[in-house]
Amino acid sequence: MKSLFFVSGLVALALVGCAANQHALSRSMEQTEGTRAVATEIKADSATVESANAHLDSAKAYMEQKKAQEALAAFEASRLEYRLAMLRAERDSIKAEDERVEAELRADVERKLLYQNILDNENKEAK
Repeated sequence: MKSLFFVSGLVALALVGCAANQHALSRSMEQTEGTRAVATEIKADSATVESANAHLDSAKAYMEQKKAQEALAAFEASRLEYRLAMLRAERDSIKAEDERVEAELRADVERKLLYQNILDNENKEAK
């Protein structure tokens, strides 16, 4: 009788473990797909996105082969590469904005010097 309860407990524990693993895989795949959608939408770094797509395809293949740990690792690698691609796109955008602001500032400084020079010339002529 005790052994029946013990075996039943082990079977229940195994089933719960498999369900938890399947839930983790499903959640990881959903998160990765969502990250991919954002990376694609913002036109992130294409080389990194391609690499992330390859990891995502590998993860799906591992899922079909019932290799949960490998699938989770590939999903994580894919998600990290998508995030890297998005961060690179953000960096490039910020860099372009910085260059634009720097050029405006440089033009403002040159304009100020020109106006200062005109003002100095007018002051000299007025004396």
